[in-house]
Amino acid sequence: MRETEIPRGFKTHLPKEALEIGHIFKKMEDVAQQWGYLPVVPPTIEYLATFKKIDEQFEELAFKLVDKQTGKLISVRPDFTPQIARIVAASFKNEEPPFRFYYKGNIFRDTKGNREFPQFGFELIGVNDIEADAEVVSIIVDILRNLGLKSFQIDIGHVEFIDGVLEEIKIENDDKMRFIKLLSHKDLSGIEIFMDENNFEEERRKKVEKLLELYGKAEILDTALDIFSNERAKIAVSTLKEMFEILKTYGFEGNIIFDLSERRGMKYHSGITFEIFHPLSGISLGNGGRYDSLVKSFGRILPATGAAIRIDRIYQLLKRKETLNLQLPCDIYIIDMRKELKKAYEVAKLLRKKGYKVARDIVKRPVEASIDVAFNKGFKYAIVLNPQDESNRVIITGRKFRKVIEEGKTIEETVEKIIESLEEH
Repeated sequence: MRETEIPRGFKTHLPKEALEIGHIFKKMEDVAQQWGYLPVVPPTIEYLATFKKIDEQFEELAFKLVDKQTGKLISVRPDFTPQIARIVAASFKNEEPPFRFYYKGNIFRDTKGNREFPQFGFELIGVNDIEADAEVVSIIVDILRNLGLKSFQIDIGHVEFIDGVLEEIKIENDDKMRFIKLLSHKDLSGIEIFMDENNFEEERRKKVEKLLELYGKAEILDTALDIFSNERAKIAVSTLKEMFEILKTYGFEGNIIFDLSERRGMKYHSGITFEIFHPLSGISLGNGGRYDSLVKSFGRILPATGAAIRIDRIYQLLKRKETLNLQLPCDIYIIDMRKELKKAYEVAKLLRKKGYKVARDIVKRPVEASIDVAFNKGFKYAIVLNPQDESNRVIITGRKFRKVIEEGKTIEETVEKIIESLEEH
């Protein structure tokens, strides 16, 4: 192993990329706050039991270690949502809902591919009404549009619809999980084999075939009601229709697709679920849905819904679209040839007060070399104080200009002259 090597599945974000990712986070936070959501910062590590009590698969996904103080297994966070549920149940038990929270940070999962990735999410807890689900989907649309994305789509389904359909076509127990997995992979040959093995008669086969076609705009909701008579499935479709009407009032219906042929989400999801896609990205950008039993696991009965967005995938999409043109926050690089620290310090301090981002060159080298360093690091201007052959002068250099000015009688006057020169260019 080389000294500079890091574990597979992890990544270092260099300054420009880190700033661009921070910019994406900021835009998402702004939208969440506009909708009345407040930030929470869960711990990076919790007891493994916190995650396992929600879904046993977190046992396999989590990075685990032993807490030396208690001897219990602890885990680096593989999912935010159980943490938010615990926080609401423990820290807001005497407050009335609704609770609107957002969060940001890294998820850690011991799987193939990326094992650490940045995520932004938000949760609306304590509201059972369909308007809560519509609000979560609307915030996603608002966030993506705010990032300059237009051609994305949100595929919406319902856990209860799939469960109702499986009741109607008599798929139960272990067969149920196997069939749901086949649906999620759109494994048509696998579905055919499944139906053969289970001796599906013609009527059941036709319903499965029609189930696979329930993907599209809102019209497919009526189609679903014509095909399936199961009461759970019908109630689920009615709920989706109600939510769609709310989304129409926001003007967000253009980005909505209904996919009734798949059971999305984690094990804890219980109602409406959704996933975010874009034609320039072959993978999901995020997902979410309703989870009405999750908070109950921590001692308080509260319905909930929420969403999580993969920042790494959003970042790659925006880079591909060339819409991230963030400049490094580097304005002025001060080079003091005589190392009169007080003058350089005072000039830098006054320029910072004026709103400029200023760094000083504290490495001894030729002036032209320092100017090259400034531009290579992304600074817009290099300012040379006390140049050896220009007594009582200041040299101001940009990428396409160079100007020499007289110092003022005071540091303040010198800074004003520097600013005037910069504003001319």
